[in-house]
Amino acid sequence: MPDNNKYKIAFVGNTAWSMFNFRLGIIKELKQQGHDVVVIAPKDTFTAKIVSEGVSFMHIPISSYGTNVIEEAKTLAKFIRIYRKEKFDLIFHYTIKPNIYGTIAAAIARTPSIIITTGLGRLLSFKNSIAGVFTLNLYRVAGRLAKEVWFLNNDDKSVFLFKKIATENKMRLIKGEGINTDWYKPNGYVKKENDIKFLFAGRVIWDKGVGQFVEAAKKIKEKYKNVEFQILGFIDPNNPNAISYSQIVKWQNEGVIRYLGEATDVRPYLERCDCLIFPSFYREGMSRILMEAAAMERPIITTDNVGCREVVDDGINGFLVEKNNVQDLILKISDFIQMGNEQKKEMGKAGRIKINKSFREKQIFPVYLNTIEKYAKE
Repeated sequence: MPDNNKYKIAFVGNTAWSMFNFRLGIIKELKQQGHDVVVIAPKDTFTAKIVSEGVSFMHIPISSYGTNVIEEAKTLAKFIRIYRKEKFDLIFHYTIKPNIYGTIAAAIARTPSIIITTGLGRLLSFKNSIAGVFTLNLYRVAGRLAKEVWFLNNDDKSVFLFKKIATENKMRLIKGEGINTDWYKPNGYVKKENDIKFLFAGRVIWDKGVGQFVEAAKKIKEKYKNVEFQILGFIDPNNPNAISYSQIVKWQNEGVIRYLGEATDVRPYLERCDCLIFPSFYREGMSRILMEAAAMERPIITTDNVGCREVVDDGINGFLVEKNNVQDLILKISDFIQMGNEQKKEMGKAGRIKINKSFREKQIFPVYLNTIEKYAKE
C-alpha cells in the first residue's frame, strides 16, 4: 500500500490516440498530485506524445474487430500477466475489449477496477449474432466484477440496465469526459462574407453519417455556389463500416466534398469552418468533436441521437436533425446559410456558454479523485 495516499493508477484503452486526446487532462492532474499513472493501450502514433508528457506507457495488442477465440484468449492472458506484475491500486477501463478483458483480468489479479462506457456502437451492432451473445455474456461478467460502471449518457445506462449487464447501484452518470476550454477556445476568426465552409470531422465510416453529409452537400451545392463541404478524419480500412479511399476520391473528383486528410489537432480546421455538421447515427457515448466545436464557438448541425443531442440545444447553439433523414439535414443546412452573420455568431457563443457550464474537464476531475480515494485503499 502506497504512503500518503499516493497510488499506482492505470488507464486502459484500445488506442493510444484516444487516451491522449480524451484523457490527458485527468492523467496530468493525477500526476501533479503525485500518483503514479500508467497508460496501457496498443502502440500508435500518439504513444510518443503520451511519453513526452512524462507518463509511463505499456503496449498491449488489441484487435478491435477480431473475433478469433484463440487470439482473444491470448489478449486476456496478457492483461492478467500485466496486472499481476504491476500491482496497480486502481484501474480505469475504456471501450469494449478493455472493459471486458481488462475487468476480468483485474479481478483475477485482485485489483479494483472501473468500467467507463464510451458508447455502445459496436456492442449493439452485433445484435443476435453468436459474437453478440458471447460478448454480452462476457460484459455481464465484467459488470459484476467492476466496482463501478460509468456512462456518458443516460441512454447507455438504460441499455445496461435492460440487458442486465450491471446493477443500478454500481452505475454512475458523468457528463462526457470533459473539454479543456483553455485549449479549445474561440480565435476571433473573421469569415469571408460570401464563403461558407461546412466541416465533417470524425472517423470516416458510414455510421457517422458521412453518406448523409455527402448527399446533402450535392443538393445544397446545386442551389448555393458559395459553399464548401469538407471532410476531416481517419480512414480505417479494417473497420467493416469504413468508407473506402476510392469512394472519397470519387466524391472529391466530382467536386462534392474536399477531403482534408487526417489531423492530430482539429482546432485549425474548426477555426476555418463556419459550421460543424455531424449527422451520426452511430451509438455515441458523448461526441467529442461536438464539444470541441461548441467550445470554439462553432455552430453545430447534428442528429437527435444518443451522445449528440446532449451537446446541442436546438435552435440555440445549433440544429438537431432526424437520424438518417437527408431532407431534414438539407433543410437545416439551408436554414443556417440563410441566417445573418450576427445570428451565427450568437449561436456559436451560446455553444461555448453551454460547454463551460456543463462539460469542462475540471468538473470531471473530482469524480476520478473521489473514486480513487474510495477504492484504491481497499
